[in-house]
Amino acid sequence: MPQHVRQITICGFGLIGGCMALDFQKGGPKRSPEIVAFDRAAVLTRLKKDRRFRVKTESNLKKAIQNSDVIILAAPHVANESLLKRLAKLKDLCDCLVVDTGAVKQPIAKLAASLKFGEKVQFIASHPMAGRERKGFENSDDRLFDNHVWYLDDSIELDRTNKARLDWMVQKLGVTPAFISPSMHDELVSEISHLPQLISTVLGAQINPDLIQLAGPGLCSMLRLSGSPYSVWSEIIDQNRAEIIKALDTFAENIATVKNMIKKKKSLQEIFASATRSYKCLS
Repeated sequence: MPQHVRQITICGFGLIGGCMALDFQKGGPKRSPEIVAFDRAAVLTRLKKDRRFRVKTESNLKKAIQNSDVIILAAPHVANESLLKRLAKLKDLCDCLVVDTGAVKQPIAKLAASLKFGEKVQFIASHPMAGRERKGFENSDDRLFDNHVWYLDDSIELDRTNKARLDWMVQKLGVTPAFISPSMHDELVSEISHLPQLISTVLGAQINPDLIQLAGPGLCSMLRLSGSPYSVWSEIIDQNRAEIIKALDTFAENIATVKNMIKKKKSLQEIFASATRSYKCLS
């Protein structure tokens, strides 16, 4: 068991929280910290039946975070902000690292900057660039984060102990840390994450469901993200509205350009070549 990470509390035990728990418990009980799951009673009841997880369940926040070295806020965005406010009010909370996992960073980073936490309590906004179109800890996978980028707020200077805790998490999750500002993060993900989701969603809404059975693998690949729940994306769209609109405007302009070129029977060779260069970056 690591010296500085003896207990981790995961607030919001859904897909991301579940995947993190599976990674943290690798190596067996003697080499992994105690994991406490905080969530609604109904979620915790289901969790107790899942034998993959070695976690303690707790529906009371104050009890859940007692003695924790790391607190992970893995609930939806608005819930994470509410949890952060509650943590700031607990003056007996001390010497721990608080990390969130939301897909939009500016709102919660600004909130954290306005709050005063207990002694040696530090918050760092983060976003692991990994996910699935299905939510819930039932769909957790201990390989979800492997070799994916983990965005971390570059404006936060962690003390020695909390930096050691963060370094340990990076190693256990198998992620590649990328330190950037919350504003830069939100601008980047609007194009590389939020835009693809909306393109897939609009395409899925446009296609006649009766035609899906006649389609090839190309459409299936395009529609994978369209299975993502609106309950997850509604808050993301609301919190990153301005950047998403910019990305959509650029995409709309490009679609209009392609449409006009097809009308005028112009070659799309250069556009296809540019797209191929992007595709090759995936390998």
